[in-house]
Amino acid sequence: MAVSSKPLNLAKNYRLVQEIVQEQGPGVHLTMADVHELALRRKNGLGFTTVYRALNKLRDLGLVSEIVLPGADRAYYEAVAPAHAHFRCDTCGRVDDIEYLPPERSVRELAGRYNIEIRETLLSLHGRCAACR
Repeated sequence: MAVSSKPLNLAKNYRLVQEIVQEQGPGVHLTMADVHELALRRKNGLGFTTVYRALNKLRDLGLVSEIVLPGADRAYYEAVAPAHAHFRCDTCGRVDDIEYLPPERSVRELAGRYNIEIRETLLSLHGRCAACR
């Protein structure tokens, strides 16, 4: 989703949630509970529902990335970064960024073979991380 260059008029709490995710930087995968905990350190009493709504709005606006991985019992949120894959350890649940995407030529060939339009490529790899091996 393209982000508008026009400044957004986000609610103060939503801006706080965006700042928290952005400050963690790319490659740091936060659960909603993680974001809520970090937000409470800055604004006592901030509700979990407010964080939930903020993350959904920020995701829809393309201001944070939501990662939903097969086998994971929750979504993860990270700062917007160039496209990449994710690795999830089946043993400990750790999620890491992997600098890989299928070659564009392969994506075009698949689209042509199946007569489909591919808008986005999401790749997740699963196995055991170095610590769990």
